[in-house]
Amino acid sequence: MKAVTLLLALATFGAQANHEHEESHSHGAHEHGHGLLNFVVDGNQLMIELQAPAADLVGFEHAATTAEEKAQYAKALAQLKQPETLFGIAPAAACQLAHQEIKAPQPEEDHEGHDHDAAHDEDHANHDHDAAHEHDGHADLGAIYTYNCTALDQLSGLTAKLFSVYPSLSKLTVQGILPSGQTAAELTPTANTVNW
Repeated sequence: MKAVTLLLALATFGAQANHEHEESHSHGAHEHGHGLLNFVVDGNQLMIELQAPAADLVGFEHAATTAEEKAQYAKALAQLKQPETLFGIAPAAACQLAHQEIKAPQPEEDHEGHDHDAAHDEDHANHDHDAAHEHDGHADLGAIYTYNCTALDQLSGLTAKLFSVYPSLSKLTVQGILPSGQTAAELTPTANTVNW
C-alpha cells in the first residue's frame, strides 16, 4: 500500500508545518472555522483525510451529555460517513469508496469518574486519542476515506462540498501528494476546488 505510506508522509509533513506555524505564531493549530484536508493520489487509489474542530462539525466540543447533544453528535458522525456529500470527485475517474475510518471520541466518553467495563476497554484500546480527544478544552474530529479508482488519470481536481454541510467551517488548508509532486491550497466556500 504505497498510498498509505504517502499519506503518512503527508501527515508528518503537515504536522511539521503546523509545529513551525505554532512556533511562529502564538496561537495553536486548533482554530474554529478552519479544517485540514490531506489527500494522496497514487496508483489506482485516492485517499482523503479530513480533520476539523468538533465545534464546526458537531456544534460543540465538550462531551455530549444531554439527549439533544447526543443526537447532534450522532448526526455529525452520520454526515462524516457520507463522503459523497462532503467531496466532489469527477465521475469519469470511476472511484468507489473502499474504506472509511471516522476519528471521533465516543459521545459518553468521560475518562474521569466512571468505571470502564470490558467492552469499553476494548473500544478504548482501538480509539485514536490524538485525532479525537479534547486537548486544552478543544476537540477535533476527522475521517480518512480510501477510494479505488479505475480511471484515476481522469481526476484533475477535488471539490470540497462540505462547506454546505458544515456552515461554520470557513476555510480548509489543503495538502496533496500527486504522482507529479506535491500541491497545497486554501479552500473556502466560494473557492472550494483544488485542481492539479
